[in-house]
Amino acid sequence: MRNELITVVKAVAEDVYLYNNRSFLIPLFLIALLFLWVTEKDQKLRVVLLYLVAALCAVFLCPVYAWVGMKIDADIYYRVIWSIPIGILVCYSVVKLMAHFQMLLSKALVLILAVLIIVMNGRLVYTNSFHIRSVNTYHIPQQVIDVADALKLDNYKPIAVLPAELLPFLRQYTADIFTPYGRNILEPAWTFQNDLYDAMEGDRNAYDVAEVARCARNHHCAFVVLSCAKQMNGSMEDEGYFLFRFVQGYFIYMDYNYYWVYKEQGLLDADVIEAGG
Repeated sequence: MRNELITVVKAVAEDVYLYNNRSFLIPLFLIALLFLWVTEKDQKLRVVLLYLVAALCAVFLCPVYAWVGMKIDADIYYRVIWSIPIGILVCYSVVKLMAHFQMLLSKALVLILAVLIIVMNGRLVYTNSFHIRSVNTYHIPQQVIDVADALKLDNYKPIAVLPAELLPFLRQYTADIFTPYGRNILEPAWTFQNDLYDAMEGDRNAYDVAEVARCARNHHCAFVVLSCAKQMNGSMEDEGYFLFRFVQGYFIYMDYNYYWVYKEQGLLDADVIEAGG
């Protein structure tokens, strides 16, 4: 138990270090907390900005609580820090410090100094390589929207299997398409397994078409979306599928078995009927 607690303490210290990164955000927060502890007289504000914040810090740093939290999910325990209103505390401290001065020039100097410290304390987020210019109002890759629009039916919500790179974004755009698995399967920590996912993503360079078709039918998928960036070992047409559409580098195939059933029930849109006919 002792060794586990030592490990937990080290993990908590690492979370604080990574949260602070190369900035001086944590020292700035502690200075603001100390300043308000000495100067703030309003009891209601002390409860909200001091006692509550101090309690949250104590809870996060408590080895026993951290041990329990990390047993539940060690990868997200650091998010407890997000509940600490660091920004509010620092900004309120600056305003309170400005109020101590009578001269407008002194207030302005405090404000300018505070802004400079905050600016120096961070980096422009748009320089991060993960930030790209949005191409649509949904802020997701355009090919996800185009593929989803091609799959959606007016009178029915079909089941479709998609390449892994589209999964994190599909549900942000529409709930009109069911999938045999979602983005959760992409997270190793959740240990989800699926034979269709293995068939789709097991080989980075090629699809085993027969295996993909077999697993897709087992999971009741009417549509199969395949990336043109990977080779196809086999033919989807030989497996009873037809090419419904090619969209943004993705082949959209429909199972003829579902095509005839949906057509008899009047569930298909005119463009699907035309492609299958």
